[in-house]
Amino acid sequence: MAEATQKEAGVVEAYENLARQVLDRPESIPSAIHNLLLKLAETHPGAVYWIVRKFYQEYLRLYVSDTGYIGIADRYEPELMYPGDIALYMVPESPQPDDVVQVTFTDKDEVSVYVIHARVVRCNDDRSVQVADTSTGEEYKVVDWNILGKLVRVIPFGSGEWQELFAASGVPKEWVATSIEENIRSVQESEVPGKDEAIAELKRRLGDLV
Repeated sequence: MAEATQKEAGVVEAYENLARQVLDRPESIPSAIHNLLLKLAETHPGAVYWIVRKFYQEYLRLYVSDTGYIGIADRYEPELMYPGDIALYMVPESPQPDDVVQVTFTDKDEVSVYVIHARVVRCNDDRSVQVADTSTGEEYKVVDWNILGKLVRVIPFGSGEWQELFAASGVPKEWVATSIEENIRSVQESEVPGKDEAIAELKRRLGDLV
């Protein structure tokens, strides 16, 4: 019992020392914390995002689980979205089978960071989640903090609602055009089902932009 208490005290002391080092930095306290989170996010972006949400909920009582975020698609995903579409996400507390979620993870060396869309296959007893990449079908076992959000709606490129939201986003049309050009090349070199239709739609969008 005494040994366990000593270990716990050692852990507390280690984090107190770490906190003191951050607070003693010459920049402002918010900047120091921000810089630390940026460094941690280089290899564990999902963990940083998850713990910030948890802090809001448990410490500040701000329930961000009721909120979400939007993104501009930068890749073609069959039967899901095209580059340029606006995707709306909610932050799920409990992912359910068949949900389409945005997942972030690193490679085994924790050097490269990947963000994919995946469909929830099942929720395991150990609280991990089995998901399948929507593009490749490859399955992964992930945990809560790997899941950024649940896809709830895709607003098609060029629609009235898209025009309003895109104008407010500040994203340059040149960025979208470059993404479409890259996807045209990628789809042309692939064997994706519906390849001709997809290329035609991508070229139509590119024509609308340029």
